[in-house]
Amino acid sequence: MDPLTEPDQAEHHVEWEQTACPLCGEEASTFVLSARDWQLGYPGDFQLNRCRGCSHVYLNPRPTPDCINVFYPREYGPYQAGAADDGPRSRDTKQVGLLRRLLRWSVDTCGEFVPEINTSPRRALEIGCANGDFLLRLNQQGWQVQGVEFSPPAAQRATERGLDVHLGTLESAQFAAEQFDAVFLWMVLEHVYDPRATLREIRRILKPGGWVIFSLPNFASWERHLCGRYWYALELPRHLHHFTVPVLQRLLHDSGFGSIRVIHQRNINSLVGSLGYWLQDKSPESKLARRLIAHCDDPSTWAVILLALSAKILAWLRQSGRLTVVARPQSESLELK
Repeated sequence: MDPLTEPDQAEHHVEWEQTACPLCGEEASTFVLSARDWQLGYPGDFQLNRCRGCSHVYLNPRPTPDCINVFYPREYGPYQAGAADDGPRSRDTKQVGLLRRLLRWSVDTCGEFVPEINTSPRRALEIGCANGDFLLRLNQQGWQVQGVEFSPPAAQRATERGLDVHLGTLESAQFAAEQFDAVFLWMVLEHVYDPRATLREIRRILKPGGWVIFSLPNFASWERHLCGRYWYALELPRHLHHFTVPVLQRLLHDSGFGSIRVIHQRNINSLVGSLGYWLQDKSPESKLARRLIAHCDDPSTWAVILLALSAKILAWLRQSGRLTVVARPQSESLELK
């Protein structure tokens, strides 16, 4: 079904475009699945295709670049102050007391990686910095930080918090070459129209020996196959790309990166949210469904503890639904500490 046939989106003047594979340009593809926008409720079904050339999975048709902002309203989760993605809020951790060791073991999702850099000053860029929470944490650790954010309200909030944030895209920021020690993208690469161009621009602005570190959903995970069109991390139509590890490794190599490490996060929040979407679809008034979905944005300490063992087993089996990727420019060695 063409999403433009829905009157609500027509009022927003959303235009859609057919696209060849955004990674290799192959025109031929096969249908994978279609799903709704379970998170924000924009009407219509959105379709994923798999490229017959490189096996990349991508949204087709997709909103044009001039219209994509319609799907990122102010209430979009990552734009909310203090929004959590990978663990419980800090206020919960203070309530644990004697269970501190269990808490530390449970909430260590391996969701973030920050390299140890001894040079001074250490300069970091976050692409898709939203309200700037991560940049503030880096700044407290002694980093000089800058951000890029395409949402005006989110960029304004980050700026009000004293951060240097460019409103727009990475390309429009026009950073000088070899400027940053590390570039971070947390759940961002799947949103951009041209991941190859983004990674090549990151390669250009990294200092010799620099790092690119990002997270994204794992489309090949067991939880995605189990949850199908209800998978929480599909997030259609905002996620334009749905990566697997082999496709991602090939893309990084082609973009000038080597020494690639893929970390399977110890995190099954998306599985909980997927159950909530399925239950909400079957029973729209279900309070349990709303609680399950809310867990993904604000996971409680006790829920994380209960789910920790399952999350760590899936990560050990390399079947996590979320990945953290660490890479350096080709010819640079990767020494993780």
